[in-house]
Amino acid sequence: MGTQFLFLSTLLAALTAFVPAAFAQTGQVDAITSINGEDPTTDAAAIYFNAGNCENPSEVFYDLTLADPGNVAQAYMWAGIQNGGCQDEANRMNTSERCAELGSSPQTVGDNATVFGLTLQELVDTLLVDCDNGALEGQPYEIYSFRNEDPGGNTVPPEGYGIASFIVDVVPPAELNITSSLDQTGSTFNISWRTPTDSNSIAQYKLYRSNEPDPSTAIDTGVTAGQTANGIGVSAAALGLEVGGSTYLFVSAVDIAAMRVGDGNEGPVSEATVVTAAETAGFCNDPNVDCSGCSVSPMMLANGQPSSGVWLFGLLFAIVCGRRLRR
Repeated sequence: MGTQFLFLSTLLAALTAFVPAAFAQTGQVDAITSINGEDPTTDAAAIYFNAGNCENPSEVFYDLTLADPGNVAQAYMWAGIQNGGCQDEANRMNTSERCAELGSSPQTVGDNATVFGLTLQELVDTLLVDCDNGALEGQPYEIYSFRNEDPGGNTVPPEGYGIASFIVDVVPPAELNITSSLDQTGSTFNISWRTPTDSNSIAQYKLYRSNEPDPSTAIDTGVTAGQTANGIGVSAAALGLEVGGSTYLFVSAVDIAAMRVGDGNEGPVSEATVVTAAETAGFCNDPNVDCSGCSVSPMMLANGQPSSGVWLFGLLFAIVCGRRLRR
């Protein structure tokens, strides 16, 4: 028994020594909790800096909250590429191009274990975080916050640091390919599109309108559709159109790169769809009016099939005839 125990102990020690670094314990999970005073919603996919943030990074402020801070009064902060391993001294060397110290480090840890008023510019100044590259779509980065002590030339144990992840995405969705009719008449309208190839990164679709076909004049209607939609419907009444009135409708896609749905990178608006309000209630005698939603006869449906009124009339007729025959 003693020999078996010794063998198992030796084997366990050997296996532990050869565990890959990827499976080693990492620091605590910190988080960016606010960007320019806006907190992430529960449906936010991740923490993003988008093209709007990158236009003027010196005016983009964010807060970072430490996990399990204990008695941490200050944090020495470094930026790193994804899986940069900035806790290891070798990766913090200038030649590694994996990690770089933020210029304002160390930072005071304030209320609720939060470091307030950090700027996107400080991350960009490390030359690791790229805010201008148009090829970036979902590029991940990390912020390492070392607790109380400058990491110096040491390799820091897991309890001595935390990691806050964020993503830079400055690429807007492409223009939508409209598949519905570009000239519609009726009381309701539907703009549909081919599902974009990058639909997984799209959070919302927005409907715009204008009195002109020029997309640069389009204004937001406030009508939206969700991530999985491939069409937006709107009524003439909602658009404020009287019978005979027309307007132009456009649709755009907005990606998930934001703290709140609808605030991400927005693609260009689509080609215009001209819509004209017309009466469709009751009977449709005007061949120029879209009568897909109404009937041409009170006894017939729009598809030419008998309406429920026909069946009810027939049933009543059969009942009356049956009673007379019994007499």
